Amino acid sequence: MTTDTQFLTPKEVAEILGVHQKTVHNWLRTGKITGTKISYRAWRIPHLALENFVAQNSNARPRKTVQGTDASGPEIINPNDTMRPDVPETSPGSKMKHYLRDIMGEDSSGNTEQG
Repeated sequence: MTTDTQFLTPKEVAEILGVHQKTVHNWLRTGKITGTKISYRAWRIPHLALENFVAQNSNARPRKTVQGTDASGPEIINPNDTMRPDVPETSPGSKMKHYLRDIMGEDSSGNTEQG
């Protein structure tokens, strides 16, 4: 049997997807995954139906190519990098730091103001 005509049990599908067997039965009853009921209590799911189910419920987008190069998404920026042009100096985090320094009576160098 090829994988096109191979049938899986709900238990096998549950093991492959890492879900409970009852979840697969619910999906079969609601039509979320296609299968064939071969008796009162037994279902069989074609391997192709499982592949289609995974593809339809995947949040991964296909990669687009731009002039022969792979556009894999935005550039990854190291969070430890100090030269980050996309983050303004007045980010919410820096505003909070300034606010806390004002409350604690510290100057920008971290020294407590004597008064």
